[in-house]
Amino acid sequence: MTTRVRLSLLFAGFSLVLLVGTLGGVYASHARSRQAEFFDRLRTQCYRTASMLGEVKETDRSLLRILDRNSIHRMYDEKVLLFDHNDNLLYSSLADETIHYSKQLLDKVRSGEEMTWRDADGDEVVGVHYTANGADYVVLASAYDTYGRRELHNLLGTLSAVLVLGTLFIFGAGYLFIGLAFRPLEDLSRAIDHIGIHRLDQQVPVRGTKGEIDRLATAYNAMLSRLRKSFELQKAFVNNASHELRTPLARMNAQVEQALRMPPGDAAVQRSLLTLQADITEQGQLIDSLLLLQQLQAHLPVAMEPVRVDEVLFAAIAEVNAAHPGLHATVDMDEGIRSEAQLTTDANRILLRTALRNLLANAARYSPDGTLAILIGSPPNMVQLRFCNPGAHALPADRVFQPFFRGPESAHMPGSGLGLSIVQQVAEQFGGSLQYSFNGSHCFTLSLPRTA
Repeated sequence: MTTRVRLSLLFAGFSLVLLVGTLGGVYASHARSRQAEFFDRLRTQCYRTASMLGEVKETDRSLLRILDRNSIHRMYDEKVLLFDHNDNLLYSSLADETIHYSKQLLDKVRSGEEMTWRDADGDEVVGVHYTANGADYVVLASAYDTYGRRELHNLLGTLSAVLVLGTLFIFGAGYLFIGLAFRPLEDLSRAIDHIGIHRLDQQVPVRGTKGEIDRLATAYNAMLSRLRKSFELQKAFVNNASHELRTPLARMNAQVEQALRMPPGDAAVQRSLLTLQADITEQGQLIDSLLLLQQLQAHLPVAMEPVRVDEVLFAAIAEVNAAHPGLHATVDMDEGIRSEAQLTTDANRILLRTALRNLLANAARYSPDGTLAILIGSPPNMVQLRFCNPGAHALPADRVFQPFFRGPESAHMPGSGLGLSIVQQVAEQFGGSLQYSFNGSHCFTLSLPRTA
């Protein structure tokens, strides 16, 4: 979920709470007003009935019932009971309807306490004490407010619709205005996306408004400047170190070769010179590997071009065979490969050849019989090379690509333990990967993205 949507939902949530409180207050106020108005009508009906009853004779009470039933002010399910001072029922507006009461209730109304309540049927009831014109009556009146409750129900539906539509409108408006507020940040994000490791000299635009976005852009540009200086220093170090470290080794190696060309002397001296020459060569290779690994880990820019992996592979095999004549490498291609495009990847030819040479040399050193089976495959959008050579025990998968890692069986072998780490770094530099598996053979699978 994006920040824009999250903030819009949060704003809509707060607004929903406010709307629920406001509209709920409106509904509750209207409900109280309706009930108070209906109780007033019932109270008026009580006084009207008691007043009329005091003016008519006993024989006219049936007529009073008829008048009461046909009154324009009559309410739905209306009932009126009138009691004298001895709690005798003097008048009932309906013979088949009654109001549930008790002597305690009548005494409480007679004591001057007006009673209002709602009974089990939902009817609202009012009890009053009438003492005008020498009369002493307790009057109970009840009815069901059909019209008022229908209006209240309609109001509830209207307020619910307002709540839903209002919340949706607030969410939409919030999403729109938050998007407008975030537009400068999105522009900054797009500008940052166009800046890569090869374009550190490019800076994001500063609009000049002196707002938070401008401060962020200025800070980002300052960080880019520091990174660019750091990469330049690192590149300069790699270039200078390469020269400074190789030069003395080259001089030492030249002196050893000159000593070896002299007339044969002591055999022990000759053996020492040969050993020294081998050590110098190994140290030179170690320095080259360390510098290459440093360059890869620093992600320094390298030239990329479409490269046929099979061509680079056969060139690397020829190079390794010159140094390791005992290597017997066989190359097979998957039957699904039918075009040159399936074998082409965007890479640096020198780095790719170095990676393949390291895989081949690794097999030449550690394969018991010197055999190596290479399979070139072409899964979707990828070029894949699988190198498998015999082995007795699996290597620890979590350490096999670590720099300077060497298995227990290779401790006496020449090498620095940097070859596989370099291959992995090269694969990642080209957007690919290197995987290790063991199924009776050590298998290294190099996968590179196919040229688009």
